[in-house]
Amino acid sequence: MKDRIHKDFHGALSVGFEFLDKNYGKKAVEEYLKEVAESIYGWLIKKIKNKGLSELEKYWNEVFSEEEGEFKIKRKGNEEIVLKIEKCPAIHHMKEKGYQVYSNFCIQCKIINEVIGEKTGYNSEIKYDKKGRCEQKLRKK
Repeated sequence: MKDRIHKDFHGALSVGFEFLDKNYGKKAVEEYLKEVAESIYGWLIKKIKNKGLSELEKYWNEVFSEEEGEFKIKRKGNEEIVLKIEKCPAIHHMKEKGYQVYSNFCIQCKIINEVIGEKTGYNSEIKYDKKGRCEQKLRKK
C-alpha cells in the first residue's frame, strides 16, 4: 500500500467540494459522496460483509499509517469499531501546505461511513471538530 497516495489529493478534493457547493449546493456534495462511497468503496463493503469489521480495521490501519495520521482503533468483535483521530492527515497536510480547507471537509467521512454502514448492517456515528480531530464509530444494528 506504500506510496499509493499523494497527499495533495486532499487539496484537490477540497477545491472540488467547494466548487460543487458553490455552484450546485451542499446537496450536490452529498450526492457525489454517496456515489463515491458505493463505487470506490464497493470492494471494502464486500469484504466487511464477508469477513466482518476486521477488514475495516485493517483498511483504516493501512490508510492512516501510510498518511502518518495520529489515530487509535478499538474494535469489539463484529459488534462495534471506533476510530479516534487526533491528527487528521488530510486536514493537517492542507493547512501545512496553505490549501483552503472546504468548510465541511469532514462530511466525506460522515457520508462514506453512513453508506458503508447501511450496506453492511451497521449504524454510523461521527463527531468532529473541523480542526482535524474526530471519532468515527460503526455499531451493529
